[in-house]
Amino acid sequence: MTAIKKYQILESKGFWIESKGKEVKEVIISFGKSSIIISDTNATPLDHWNFNSIVILQKRTTSTTFSPGPEREEKLIVKDEEMIEAMTIICEHSKIPSKPMLKFNHVIKLVISLLLVFFFFSLPSMLRFITLYIIEPYHEVIFVNTLLAKEDSVGNICPKQKETVELEKMIASSYGIETGINISITKSSLPSPAILPGGVIVVPFDWFLQAESYQKFEALLKLALGAFEGRKVFIYFLKEQKLSTLLYHILGLDVQFRLNLGNYYVSDNELDMATNTSNYIKDEEWISIRNSCLN
Repeated sequence: MTAIKKYQILESKGFWIESKGKEVKEVIISFGKSSIIISDTNATPLDHWNFNSIVILQKRTTSTTFSPGPEREEKLIVKDEEMIEAMTIICEHSKIPSKPMLKFNHVIKLVISLLLVFFFFSLPSMLRFITLYIIEPYHEVIFVNTLLAKEDSVGNICPKQKETVELEKMIASSYGIETGINISITKSSLPSPAILPGGVIVVPFDWFLQAESYQKFEALLKLALGAFEGRKVFIYFLKEQKLSTLLYHILGLDVQFRLNLGNYYVSDNELDMATNTSNYIKDEEWISIRNSCLN
């Protein structure tokens, strides 16, 4: 303890009380490397007090009483001013954490802060990952279809012809779409087609009345396959949900997911940019899709 180096050779008399009820003994007080040494007048050590434990019990005009700890009955009454000054410095210094301890405290605070920041920013990703793991692809299909039926957001879906069902199976198998493909033609006047989770492609029937609808439908399939790959569109759906919704679902509680259909519409610009060089559908399949709502 550098603050008391100048007192290393200091000695003074004092009065030591070993415990309550014991007689007061005149003693010699001196300094060791990390403690004060209390000896009798014949230089026989009686006790030693660690610097870090010494506390001031009482200050008077002519003396100060010290103790090796607030719970200890042992007392040391000192009248020598220089010794009082030295022991007071010891008491004050013991309250200040050492530099290594200060550095350690800073490190601990920094680590805790970084963990909190990491937890705050990674929590959404963690919840989405767990939900994605819980809702497997075939559950995703049931999950989304149930949600669409409950919200009635796409209206009446026209019955499918055999050619459409076979086309869906062929595309899903060829491109490894785990959820399968569900091409749904609706009589509702939606502003544009929509690519939804669960492998769902919703197309309004009147959309087929526009020019070049065949080429645009091919482009729509291309965009849909990209969205279904790696369940990208379902991950996007999970990002839309409140964190509390994901957490409650993970815990097995009954929660209401939301599907904002407007976020899944495909614009004409996107279709124009999705230049397609592959022919996904044959003429008879195209006719069955286009005429779904005519039966």
